[in-house]
Amino acid sequence: MSLTLSSPQTDDRGGLRERCAAWATRAPLFVPFLFVVLFFFVPMAWLVATSMSTHEVGSPPVFTGTLEHYARFWTDPFYLETALWTTVKLSVVSTALALIIGYVLAYYIAELPPDRRGFLTSMVVVSLSVNIVIRIFGLNVLLMSGGLVDSALTFLGMPRVRIMYTELGVLIGLVQIAVPYVVLPLIGVIAAIDPALKEAAASVGANKYRTFWAVTFPLSLPGVVAGTLIAFTLNAAAFAIPALMGGGRVRMMGMMAYEQATVQGNFPFAAAVGISLTILSIVITAIYLFAINRTFRTARKAA
Repeated sequence: MSLTLSSPQTDDRGGLRERCAAWATRAPLFVPFLFVVLFFFVPMAWLVATSMSTHEVGSPPVFTGTLEHYARFWTDPFYLETALWTTVKLSVVSTALALIIGYVLAYYIAELPPDRRGFLTSMVVVSLSVNIVIRIFGLNVLLMSGGLVDSALTFLGMPRVRIMYTELGVLIGLVQIAVPYVVLPLIGVIAAIDPALKEAAASVGANKYRTFWAVTFPLSLPGVVAGTLIAFTLNAAAFAIPALMGGGRVRMMGMMAYEQATVQGNFPFAAAVGISLTILSIVITAIYLFAINRTFRTARKAA
């Protein structure tokens, strides 16, 4: 009988090889995290540093830790009324309208047989593949003075309504862009609702209206929350639509940040506007999720 003794150095080398092999196996998992850190958090950190820098015409920003640009934006009634309030109002209203329109479309598509549902769902997806600038130009043809809507109002003898380069025109554009993002998550959620639940509600005397509010809508809430969050964040940060359909008269925060950076050359103030927009979106989203959770937690307890 013989015994084989291994030295401590041999054990260390074996352990090192195992750890290296384990790291090599896990390395691909760190690539997505590295991408997010490198291309999201690093630019955001640079943006925060720029927003806390001094601005001198003709000179690059110098970081001093100042908050004067935030104070200027959040205390000046001009920025609060023309940028902050316009952004909140248009993004919230457009999200609500997109939810109403998108829910009706998604409900109709989800109730169709699977073979017909696929075609309409693909049409929604195709609408997303069209460049946003082309979609805006199409809306211009429809809504501009002398366009189809204006001509139809004139033909019917109704007063003409100016839509382009107003908040109404920007609102229509935001809703048009947001609707597909609301429809897509809702189709899958509504289609996955067990029909037996609706049949059970009908068997105890619930009509279609009560069945919808008691069964369908509560079970479709994950799709509602996902769709509205996507629509709100897209609309709050919108730039192309206010620029092309607002004609420079409807100043949302994204467009104001662009003007400050490219026209005024005030990068610190533009960065402060951008960071303020990010914080504003996070706060509104948190309040929205808190209200949703609290409402349905209360309803669940009452049931």
